[in-house]
Amino acid sequence: MMHRILITAFEPFLQYPTNASMQILTHWAEDNPGSDRIAFTTEILPVDYNLAEPRLGDLHADWFDFALHLGQSPRIDEYQLEMVALNLKSDPKTPTSPLSPFGPTAFASQLPLDTWCQDLREHDLPASVSFHAGTYLCNATYYWSMEIYRQRGLSDRSLFVHVPLIDMDQPNPEHAIRRGSRMLARLVRLIEGHLDVTQAPFA
Repeated sequence: MMHRILITAFEPFLQYPTNASMQILTHWAEDNPGSDRIAFTTEILPVDYNLAEPRLGDLHADWFDFALHLGQSPRIDEYQLEMVALNLKSDPKTPTSPLSPFGPTAFASQLPLDTWCQDLREHDLPASVSFHAGTYLCNATYYWSMEIYRQRGLSDRSLFVHVPLIDMDQPNPEHAIRRGSRMLARLVRLIEGHLDVTQAPFA
């Protein structure tokens, strides 16, 4: 069975001239067109609630076996696999409100994140499980994605990963991009193995 995987990242935002998640995904995608066993769809999401939610909905209408979302965090120095997505929308421009009026307070991942982090560390890729994806679009993307899969009766088909900021003014930023690309490649292998075992109920 062919596995279909959606991978998203974000465009630049705030004062940052680029976005590490976008750089990593772009670099990785250049060498990973897919195969007869796995097909990838990649997307750079806008950093805007009003644009990101409908775009994500349009993407998920295409029925993917798994959705992997990447986002940048300037406060970390390792890859963080997020455990929890909160039903909370927080934006300096708008009042705080739920992301989904009738959704649960939070979703918790049912994926083997500790095992996956250990695997990444064994491949010289520093990683840990995080229990707070923030309250902005990273969290929102994760919540919306998990909500879509839960509505389909699936609790282990979505993951959000925060990646460290890549400072393009520092020496050899390409090294950080290549390392991020290796991290993404390893995660895809883990996801593929997970899907081989669990078998998607839809094609």
